[in-house]
Amino acid sequence: MSISGRPSMVVALDAMGGDHGPGATIPAALDVVSNGDLAIALVGDPQAISDVLAEHSATNHPLLQVIPSDGVVEETDNPAMVFRSKPRASIFVCSGLVKMGKAHAFVSMGSTGASIAAATVTYGTMEGITRGCLGGAIIGFSPNTAIIDLGANIDVRPQQLADFGTLGSVMSRIIYGQKNPRIALLNVGSEETKGNTLVKETAELLTRSNLNYVGMIEPYDLPYDKADVVICDGFVGNVVLKLTEGLGKAIADLVRDKGAGALADEIYSMTNQLATYGGGPLLGVNGIAVVGHGAAGSTGIATAIKTAKHVFDNDFVAAQQKELDEFHTQVS
Repeated sequence: MSISGRPSMVVALDAMGGDHGPGATIPAALDVVSNGDLAIALVGDPQAISDVLAEHSATNHPLLQVIPSDGVVEETDNPAMVFRSKPRASIFVCSGLVKMGKAHAFVSMGSTGASIAAATVTYGTMEGITRGCLGGAIIGFSPNTAIIDLGANIDVRPQQLADFGTLGSVMSRIIYGQKNPRIALLNVGSEETKGNTLVKETAELLTRSNLNYVGMIEPYDLPYDKADVVICDGFVGNVVLKLTEGLGKAIADLVRDKGAGALADEIYSMTNQLATYGGGPLLGVNGIAVVGHGAAGSTGIATAIKTAKHVFDNDFVAAQQKELDEFHTQVS
């Protein structure tokens, strides 16, 4: 099976990634290619992929191509070592297709660490920075508030955290449609005198820039549209993400047990946005890699693929580098 025609973009999709594997990734791919302007390379176990394609009567789809891989990166694998131990795993084959010019972007619901490693090795980080970061809206009550970083960088320096705000500003404009994104720092209080050294020194950098920096924000205010981009280190961001998802699920389960199933579903959706909407692009690297949520179903995965197409069409990478260059000039 090979791609025919001249699609405007080819996405390498990790067909084996995520909690549901080909059972979710293949239907997502079929949904997206139905528009005809995008082709997808399905990377993974050929037999497993072919079986699901056959179930959907799509064995010879002109906009799908099956690319064999060998193995899957597990969540228990060390991201720093797995590139050597499983070089033919589906995530790394995806990034390799981009490196060879056979795809324009890759999308994976698999191991976050391995996806970040693959993108960083394949693309390299942008000029002037040393690390990429992950971000996205995680609370449905404030659907345009992106939190960055969600777990890519556990320990960061003030300059790196300020860079995340710059990258997030571009993300907010291109993905969420915010014209002049409000940038805030996540802190234990809204007062400038509160917080640790990292937060205080980052605030000084942001104040000297032309970013629309609106000050500190507390976790309490995250659902109330107080900022468009909220920056924090990856440790804090991941804790906020997991707490939001876990608490939302617990409340949804409680409500469902009381007989209000529809309300429970809404509560879960509002507090598990990444699972619902797939994932987001890795920021700060010289290429497009959408890193997804393992729990995402076919609808969320389809949205993640569409996100890759959207940022590709809107020169997302070039826009980030331009903003970084301007920011570094302002604060130097």
